Formats: sequence, C-alpha cells, structure tokens
Amino acid sequence: MLSCILREDKVSRSIIDNRKETFKQLLEYYCKDTGRFNEIVIVGSGSSFTSTTAAFQTVERFSGICTNAMMPNLFINKVAYNPNALYVFISQTGSSALTQAGVIRAREHGCVTLAVSEAPDTKVASEAELFVNMGAGFEEYGQRTIGFCATVLTEMLMGLELGLANGHLSQQEYDAYIDEAYRMCDNVPKVIEASDKWLAAHLENLSSGDNFMLFGPKSLYGIALEGALKMLEVVKKFGAVGYEMDDGLHGPNMGMTDKTRVIVLSDGVSDQPLAQGIARYVKNEVGTAYIVGKNVIDDSDFELNFVTENFLSLEFAPFVQLLSYRLAEYLGVEVPLFKDLVLPDQKYFNTHTEHLGK
Repeated sequence: MLSCILREDKVSRSIIDNRKETFKQLLEYYCKDTGRFNEIVIVGSGSSFTSTTAAFQTVERFSGICTNAMMPNLFINKVAYNPNALYVFISQTGSSALTQAGVIRAREHGCVTLAVSEAPDTKVASEAELFVNMGAGFEEYGQRTIGFCATVLTEMLMGLELGLANGHLSQQEYDAYIDEAYRMCDNVPKVIEASDKWLAAHLENLSSGDNFMLFGPKSLYGIALEGALKMLEVVKKFGAVGYEMDDGLHGPNMGMTDKTRVIVLSDGVSDQPLAQGIARYVKNEVGTAYIVGKNVIDDSDFELNFVTENFLSLEFAPFVQLLSYRLAEYLGVEVPLFKDLVLPDQKYFNTHTEHLGK
C-alpha cells in the first residue's frame, strides 16, 4: 500500500500530461451543443463518492456548470432527472452493481451518460454513452489510494476542459490552472516525507484511542470522509467518521471522549473560527486533537505545507492515507493485496458484479 501512495505524484503527472486525449470523446460530443449541459451530476460509492466530494466544487468552479455528488442508491431512486445534465458514473474496476444500475436508469430517461473507469471495456463503461479513462493504472491494493487521487484529479481536469470549451475560462486562466496542478505533483513527495516524520512522533498517542473524528471544510470534507474510510478498511481497530467542518458540531461533538482522536484539516482560510474552536475545545476540555494544515495551535499539530489553492485536497490526501497505513503497521495489522482479499459469500455484501456471477 505504501508503494501505491509513493506513486501518486507520478500517476497524477501522467493524467495531466494525457488530458487532451483523455477527454477527446467528451469534448467532441460537448462541442456539438455547448448549451446542453446545465448541470453535472457525479455518481459513485465508497472512494468514488469520497473523491467526488473532494472534487465537485472545483469541477463547478472550473466549468461554470452546477455540479453535484450523489451515491448510486440515492440516484437510482430519484423520480426526476434533468434531461440537460451530464451524468458521470465513477467506478475504478467498473464492476459496481449499483453504479451500473445508475447508468441504465439515466439512459432510460434519455440522459447523457459518461463512465469514468480504468478501461473502456469495464461493465460500467460498456453501459455508458461516453468514456473517460481515470488514468490510475494497475493498483495492487483494494484499499484504493492511487484510484482515489486519480479520480479527484480526473474530475477536476474534466471541469477545466469543459470550462475552456464553453468559454467560462480563457486560455490564460486554463494554462495557469494546469501549471498549478503540476505544482501539486511536485509537492506531494514533500508532503509524504513530512507526514511520515510527524506520524512517527505521534503514533503512540494516535493508537491509544478507540475512535477517530476527522473534520474538513470544502474539498477537505472529501478528504475527511476518505480518511475515515481508510481508517476503517485498513486499520480495522477503530471507529472512524468524517464530518464537514460545521456539521460535526451538530451533535457529534457531544460524543467525544478522552479516547477520541480528533483531526482537523485546515486550509487556513475556510471556516477558521470553527476549525480553531473544535481543536481548542478538544485540547482544553476533552483530550486529543490535532490541526493538520495551516493555523496550527501548538507543537503537537502538523503544519502541512500545501502550495496550491484549487488542488490542495490532493496535497492533503497522502496524509490521511499514510495515517491509516502507518497505524496498521504500528499495530501489526496486515494489509492484503487485492488478489488476496477474501469477500463474504452473502449476497448482501456482494456489491460488485463479478462476485454476483454476472
């Protein structure tokens, strides 16, 4: 799993390099009628949903098109669909059963469907009208790290390409955002090195809790969700929940104990009174909290040095991924290869079609 995290900057750079070919089919379709899409709806589950939560506001800002994230089960139970929306379905393996059902449902309503997957012949891609390769390449572990970052970046670049095509962005603005994306790639190895150093000094205290709460504003909400998911699927010894910065104050804060490890992801700008308030309250009244990012409070916090504004979620992602991996390593928890994962036989758990025998 660590080897996958260490490859993220190279994979991201390749995705940026190949963006014109990646989005060629979508742009050819879009340029036939640039007025059609007045909404982008992105559908996915698991890390596909958390990555979309980290990306969709940036997609909207880049494209100028209203953009929303949905889970597949909620999507297929909708009763009204926007005929002028682009419906995007995310599945790395392309085998997510409900995501496939979502594609079919959207097509039944005459909507434009786009699959973002690892290959054009996956089941989700085969059902959709349009295809985008997420560029993740082969990933050895089912606890997706490369796939998460590749999805976030691919969605953001989709927004950039659409924004340039529809005139929302000038060529100069577009070029500046691409330069910013490359700066993110340059910084990721530095984030990994600094994160590892900080984690080594705090693993003992982190591992002595019994549950984690992660808070994040804007795109960092998606990173908080993904961090909690990684804690559950990699470490398997803690309860973990990710919250949007404000929403975590509406009840969950009353459930904090001295065994709760609170991690506040801070960009130094968004919701700073809340970020500072959560961290100070826990540090002073409850137990353990760490600010990760900007505006740290004390020496226990981690001043993560990110260098971009629009791609900063991809600079925070390695921290939460390493957090789960290093905790698993510290506690002696094995992280199996994807090919060695043992899935339960019960149909309730078999959410991917290759395990349903389809």
